[in-house]
Amino acid sequence: MKRLFSLLYTTLFVFTATGCHAPLPTLFTGLPAQNDTYYKPFKTDIHQFRNAMNSTPVAYGDIWIRDVAPVVTDRLVKFTYAPDYLPARQSRTIDRHFTRWLNEQGFHYQQSDIILDGGNFIYNGQQTAIITTRILKDNPDYSRQGLIKQLKKLLHLETIILINPEPGDVLGHADGQVHFIQPNVLFVGDFENKAAVKKQIRKAAPDLKLVDLPSNYQAAGQYDPTIPSARGLYINMLETDTDLYLPQYGLKTDQQVAKKVARYTHKKIHLVDVKELSTLGGSVNCLTWYCPQKLLPTAIH
Repeated sequence: MKRLFSLLYTTLFVFTATGCHAPLPTLFTGLPAQNDTYYKPFKTDIHQFRNAMNSTPVAYGDIWIRDVAPVVTDRLVKFTYAPDYLPARQSRTIDRHFTRWLNEQGFHYQQSDIILDGGNFIYNGQQTAIITTRILKDNPDYSRQGLIKQLKKLLHLETIILINPEPGDVLGHADGQVHFIQPNVLFVGDFENKAAVKKQIRKAAPDLKLVDLPSNYQAAGQYDPTIPSARGLYINMLETDTDLYLPQYGLKTDQQVAKKVARYTHKKIHLVDVKELSTLGGSVNCLTWYCPQKLLPTAIH
């Protein structure tokens, strides 16, 4: 990422510059180890992204904080971080370091043996969530019915919608496919099995309004040969209670998508340049963890 930019529109909505106020204790971003070589070419981009998000850095050895951090509903649930796309030793080390940080800060959370990446949990802010069926593969000791029942209990949910992951996606994360822009309005990105996924969602939640959100996928510049670039995936946005952080990729479609998103929210929209970081395989949501004030430990308050 070479720079952060923002546009101010003279219409009814505003896109505001980021990096212009003090760090928000509710937003966190990860830092790789000091001796890390994998992320070394992106050292400046990681620093600029952290500043752009006004986030609190967490030095736990990786940048994909969303996946290892607790899932947030009206409570925090720390699932087991053991994705099959990482060597077991590496994921255990990342999980151990991050859990140590949580405990040192005084976070109150419930622990679960269920394997679930945070990027595979899309929450509508009330009592509904969407998860891909990758969770069934990652937890073979659970039946489908038993797993859903346990997730509902842990997370205080009424409805869990399971959708198919995109074919060929090694991550299997729902945050590359869908995003709740309102409790009853779901953005659906562009991906290979989109029609089938929309059918799954409509069957499970017929009252949910589905809105197509364009993507402009760019394969060029992919950094890791095993993980596809996320450049052009606008669906991977982040929302807090008051703000929305929309990825920007230096593409002609950036402004078009920003205008469409603005039609569905009253939140302040921040345009965040992740042109370079997205070639690693993730975008704004993947790179951040948002913890509402009410769930923060006293020490961070």
